[in-house]
Amino acid sequence: EKAAAEKAMAEKAAAERVAAEKGAAEKAAAEKAAAAEKAAAERVAVEKAVAEKLAAEKALAEEASAEKAAAEKKAAAAAERAAAEMAAEKVALEKAAAAKAAAAKAVEEVAAAKAAAAAAAAEAKAAAA
Repeated sequence: EKAAAEKAMAEKAAAERVAAEKGAAEKAAAEKAAAAEKAAAERVAVEKAVAEKLAAEKALAEEASAEKAAAEKKAAAAAERAAAEMAAEKVALEKAAAAKAAAAKAVEEVAAAKAAAAAAAAEAKAAAA
């Protein structure tokens, strides 16, 4: 009986040890799984943050590019306007120069006519004398 009792005790102790080892292994596996899940969640959060940052940077770059294009367009339009104004000014100056030349020519023609009239008068005077 004593031997049987000892055997039963030993078997019980072995079963308890196996159960304890199984429990410890299960706990370790659960902890490992939880840690892996946490790491995965953190990685997802980091990737999301990086993607959001990239998207924000892209949006800023696009906005800056659009603003730059608008500014360049404005500058080009201003340059065109300035060129058109300069061309108009040049035309006006040329017209003024032509008018001045025409006036000078008219003055010369009047002077020539006066001189011719004076010469004719002098000839008539000479003929009369």
